[in-house]
Amino acid sequence: MVILNLVLKKIYGFDDFTINFSYPKKIVNSFIVAEHLKDRERFRYKKAVILMGANATGKTSLGKALLRIFAYMENGMPSSLFEMVSGESGYFCIDFVNEDYRLQRLCTTICPAENDVEIQYYAADIDCMDSYEKCVSKLKDFTAEATKKISSLKEMIGDIQYRFAYPEIEKQLKLTVKNKDILLKTLRAVIGTLDPTLQDISFSKDLKDTFIIRRDNTEIIIQEGKLLNREVLSSGTAEGIDIAMFLAAMIANEGSFCYCDEHFSYIQSDIEKRIFGIMLDCIGENQQLIFTTHNTDMLDLNLPKHSYVFLRKCLEDGAYTVSAISASDVLKRNTDSLRRAVENDVFASLPQNSLLDELEMEWQHE
Repeated sequence: MVILNLVLKKIYGFDDFTINFSYPKKIVNSFIVAEHLKDRERFRYKKAVILMGANATGKTSLGKALLRIFAYMENGMPSSLFEMVSGESGYFCIDFVNEDYRLQRLCTTICPAENDVEIQYYAADIDCMDSYEKCVSKLKDFTAEATKKISSLKEMIGDIQYRFAYPEIEKQLKLTVKNKDILLKTLRAVIGTLDPTLQDISFSKDLKDTFIIRRDNTEIIIQEGKLLNREVLSSGTAEGIDIAMFLAAMIANEGSFCYCDEHFSYIQSDIEKRIFGIMLDCIGENQQLIFTTHNTDMLDLNLPKHSYVFLRKCLEDGAYTVSAISASDVLKRNTDSLRRAVENDVFASLPQNSLLDELEMEWQHE
C-alpha cells in the first residue's frame, strides 16, 4: 500500500489540506533504496517520510484520518468517517497503489447529518514507463462499478495491509508462531537497551499468547500484544514496549503502509535514530512509512530532502489553516542545510513564542 496524494477538507482540523508523497526527480546515491514501484522506475514515491511540526499542527490527526479512511476501504461502512468531520460535511480524496499496477483514486463527500457518503472512484493502469503524473492524466471513472453493492469498492481496491501506532489506540500484534519469535527477539533488544534490568523476557507457559518480563519479584505481562500493567514501568520503558511491537510488526511484514506517531517522547535521541534506521531497513518493495517526531536530531540523518515534510499552522483571513511543505520544495541545492533552514524557521513550522515573550516581559517589569 502506497499513498501518493491526500486531500482533506473539513476533516478534523484540516479545512483545505493537501499532502503529496510523490517526487519528480531520481535521486542519485540515495540512502533509501528503490524509491519507486517495483519494475516501474519512473513511478516514484516517498518511501519514508519524517513528518515534523509544532504541537497541534495535525500530525496525529493525519494518522487518525488515514486510519478511518482505510477502515472504510475495508468494510464500506461510513460510520468510521462521520466522527472526523468538523463541519456540516467533509471531503477527502486519496491517490494510492495497492498490490497491483493500478493507480487508484477515491474521493468521498461525507454528510453525517444525512448519515450518508457520496463517492467517486477512479483507476488507471500503470505501464512500465509511466510516472505518477502521467497516470493521473489517465484516470478513468469507475464509480458505477464501485457502488453496485457495499462490497464492490473493497473488491475493486483489494485487501490492504496497514499498521498504525499512536498513543490513543491499543497496540496489538497478530501472534503467529513466527511472529512470537520475532516479537520476543525485538522485545529483548529494545527493552534491554532501554532498561538493562529487564532482560529476562520469556513466553508464558500458562497463559495463551503472553510474554512475561521479570524484574526481581515483579512480573510485567504482555498478553495478546497488549501491555497490561503499564503503571509499574517508567514512561520510556512502557513506550519502548509499544515501539517493540510496532517494529516487530514491520519485521514480520504485517503492514505494507506504516504510520508511527511520536512514540519516542521519553526515549533518548540516539536510540530513536537507531530504531528508525532499523525501520528503514524493514521497508520492502511497494511499502511506505510515515514517522512523526519533534526530535530535531532526526534532521541530521543521511536522507533525501524530500523525505522531510513539515506541517505548519498559519493565520489566514482570521482563521488558522494547516498546510504541508516538503523540504525539497524549498531547498534545491545539495549544499543547502536542512537543520539551518529549520532553525531559521524557513518552513514556518516552529511554535510561535510571542505570548511567552509577552509573559516574560510582564513579569520582568513587575
